[in-house]
Amino acid sequence: MNDQHSFLSDLKQVVTEYLEAKAQLVKISAFEKIAKVIATLFSSIVVALVVFFLLLFLSISGGFFFGSLLNNVSLGFLIVVGFYFILLILIIVFKKNMLERYIIDKVVEQLFEKEDND
Repeated sequence: MNDQHSFLSDLKQVVTEYLEAKAQLVKISAFEKIAKVIATLFSSIVVALVVFFLLLFLSISGGFFFGSLLNNVSLGFLIVVGFYFILLILIIVFKKNMLERYIIDKVVEQLFEKEDND
């Protein structure tokens, strides 16, 4: 009887340790996935910021360039604004299909990425 009690006690301890280890593994895995999503988000923000400044200075240069061609700086900047207005219309029309799906796909890809540690 005592031998059976010892076996059940040991089994209970092993199962408890296993469940604690499994819970710890799930917690670590969740933190790792959250960290990957945050890292991807942060790097995307840095790239977007660099692209923003690139477009800003290209737009200013383009405005002055078209202005010098037309001998009217205001018209040069108006051409650049017209280009961005057309781009805005295209983004509004296609944002659901392209932009939102792209972002969702990237986040899901990061969350369910297979481990390459093998």
